Amino acid sequence: MELNRRRYLATIGTTVSTLALAGCSESESGDFEEGNGDGNSGGDGNDGGGNNNGGDTTSGGNGGDGSSNDIELLSHEMVREDEGGPAESVKVEGEAENASGGELSYAEVEVKFYEGDTLAESFLDNINGWSAGEKWAFEVQFPGIGEDAAAITDYEIRAGTSL
Repeated sequence: MELNRRRYLATIGTTVSTLALAGCSESESGDFEEGNGDGNSGGDGNDGGGNNNGGDTTSGGNGGDGSSNDIELLSHEMVREDEGGPAESVKVEGEAENASGGELSYAEVEVKFYEGDTLAESFLDNINGWSAGEKWAFEVQFPGIGEDAAAITDYEIRAGTSL
């Protein structure tokens, strides 16, 4: 009897924690924006225009571009290292700006990594105590290496705040 009660309490605790975290991550988030999908390193993450050109790797403003009202995604690109090797890795690097007009206690950039049309994993990078107008160079690493990393063909990205 005691074992079942402990299992029940552990399950309830996990469920409550999961729901609480899900609620936090939903506040003030931008919509996901498609990535560049070429996965090549090099380049500056900018597709030839200024910060507000709406291209694949540079975005500005709000509404469907991955930015929230408080965070502007300035640039992002998928970068591969050791391509074709056993330690191949893939990550998304970029830059964001605190456009809130005040300090953000917490902000995050979330990246969904895809194998073709299939979602492989979703990971994030975050920052605490981010001053107004300050730029942040973020990096979201895909956890797999080698063949797992080589299978990643595209990504989606969004910025948001919570807490």
